[in-house]
Amino acid sequence: MHDDTIRFAAPLLGLCVGSAILVGSLFVTGLSVVSIVGGVIGLCSIAALGYAVARSTAETPSVDVVERERERDDELGRARGAK
Repeated sequence: MHDDTIRFAAPLLGLCVGSAILVGSLFVTGLSVVSIVGGVIGLCSIAALGYAVARSTAETPSVDVVERERERDDELGRARGAK
C-alpha cells in the first residue's frame, strides 16, 4: 500500500469515527465524557491530516511535475518571442 494512502486515509477514518461518536453521544446522552472523547478524536485526526498535508508538500516534486513546468515555460517563452 502506498505511504500517502495510509497517511491521508487514517486521519480521515479517525475524523469519521470521532464525528460519529460525538454526534451519536450528543443525541443519546447529551454532553458527556464520551462526546468529549469523540471530539478529541476528531481534533487529533484534523491535526494528523494537517501534518500529512504539510509533510506531502515538503517532499520533492515528482519528475512529471518538473517536466510539465519545463514544457509550460518553453511554451510561454515561444509565445512571447513569436510575432
